[in-house]
Amino acid sequence: MRKSQLNQRNSSNSLYHIPIQKTWHLTHTEPLTSRALLGRCAENLVCFYLRQNGWHIRERNFASQQGEIDIIAEKMHEDLKGYPTVAFIEVKSRSTDQCLSPSLSVSQSKQKKLTRMRKLWIGRHAREKAVYRFDIAAVIIKKNRPPRLTWFRNAFVPHEEFGW
Repeated sequence: MRKSQLNQRNSSNSLYHIPIQKTWHLTHTEPLTSRALLGRCAENLVCFYLRQNGWHIRERNFASQQGEIDIIAEKMHEDLKGYPTVAFIEVKSRSTDQCLSPSLSVSQSKQKKLTRMRKLWIGRHAREKAVYRFDIAAVIIKKNRPPRLTWFRNAFVPHEEFGW
């Protein structure tokens, strides 16, 4: 492909023409399943989107025995002027939009796990003042089509924040 053709193709919708192969950071020694590869690809797309919008990726795949948080990102002045916003992001991916929306598949038990993981992360990376929130990034990746990313900001608020 000529350079002029490539530039013309990429300029039509630059957000979706992402060189996915160049952004993969595979650390597993075992081959990934197609489902795991789809999830990794979706996480990479979300990280690319976040960086393009001024977010700093603090951590990826923060895990303990209690669970895992896919992406932890930070941005100044996002929700409250003068304070950083730290978003704990659950990435849900699908290869078709015929089934349940990825955003609806974050159950209450998953929300509790994410809440416990958030407490653990905050305990290790304490800040005096920051805004913390849970977001869900729903990514639908279909063959021969650009991926579709839908962002759910403040997707849920843990019950404990209301003293329940």
